[in-house]
Amino acid sequence: MKHVFVSFVMICSLLLAICGCSNDFTLQLEPNLEVPEKPVINQKEPGKNKPEPSYEEEPEEPDLDDIDQEEDEDDDDIDYPDIGQEETDDYEPEIIEIVPPEFVDFNLLSKKEIRFNFTTAVNSVFCAFTPHQEIEYIQDGKILNIYLKEDLELQTEFLINLDVKDDWENSLSVEVPLFVNDWIPQIEINELRTEYSKDASRAEFVEFKVKSAGNLEGLRLYIMYNAKKPFVFDFPPVDVKPGEYITLHLRTLESSCINELGEDLSESEGTDSSSISRDFWVPGSTKLLHKTDIVYLQDANGRILDAVILNEEPDETWKKNFSHFAEIIEYLHDIGAWKSMDGNLPGPLDAVDTSTIKSSATKSISRHEGKENTHTVKDWHITNTGGATPGLPNK
Repeated sequence: MKHVFVSFVMICSLLLAICGCSNDFTLQLEPNLEVPEKPVINQKEPGKNKPEPSYEEEPEEPDLDDIDQEEDEDDDDIDYPDIGQEETDDYEPEIIEIVPPEFVDFNLLSKKEIRFNFTTAVNSVFCAFTPHQEIEYIQDGKILNIYLKEDLELQTEFLINLDVKDDWENSLSVEVPLFVNDWIPQIEINELRTEYSKDASRAEFVEFKVKSAGNLEGLRLYIMYNAKKPFVFDFPPVDVKPGEYITLHLRTLESSCINELGEDLSESEGTDSSSISRDFWVPGSTKLLHKTDIVYLQDANGRILDAVILNEEPDETWKKNFSHFAEIIEYLHDIGAWKSMDGNLPGPLDAVDTSTIKSSATKSISRHEGKENTHTVKDWHITNTGGATPGLPNK
């Protein structure tokens, strides 16, 4: 028995020694191991995730209404195929039709600038003149501008060849003749104001619209109210372009009224000046234009470019003070500058009726812009109060 106890004690001692050696061996083999991070603890709120009770409750009788409702809700969650919408593999993408550019027209803007108009934007431009003209640069696009280094010679026949392409490589060739007979612009009388306002510094005016490029030198405006002493205005030598408005103010009422003779159209700051059109001013403060009057524009060669006849008191015959009108109107009729609606010699009733203007300095006699000039009364209308637009498109 003693031997057995001793043996048991020795065995236990041996086992303890072996365990101690094993721990020391592990630490020696892994001296550089990193201490693992503290594990994340997901703390649960009290009462959450409690274990279900182990006992079973007796099942209740099912409610048929609840079952039907649950089935309906389940049905709502099901994606049924849309029978009315059929899938097809025949879908065709929208086709965008590419329309090649077309030539519309061209305008001579100055002796050095020619404008070509197309239906769509063009580029890759080749341009040649016969006889030769050296091109300074070309500005492409839907509106194509050709700028020359030297002025075009007058009385010379030119042939312009133009090859262009659009963004889709559609090409177009254009050939146009150009002959510059003279440098006299085509101009129409476009608007007139017959009344004056001293308080508002508003003067009477005659406005013109340029239809073709040229120089105003030699042009003269005639206002024929006074038979013995008609008013005549000589235009200064200024180059003008198609679409430009020119306002001749018939009085100078402010020191800021400046004649615009160059490229800067914003120089004049007088009342009714326009920063985008040309303003000229007649010196002094004399009444020059009346509601019964004859106004016409003559070029340097004596041709009448345009005319308009006004009458405040339409009647079968002209009043005694305007007896001289008949001879002037007959001349204007013979050259096609003023006509009656029936083609006969115009009379007082064929003039523009200005009786509704009265003393208003904000009404005007305005041309129907954009319509053909028939040289008759139907080209004109009287605007409403506030309708005068010197230097701007007519209302």
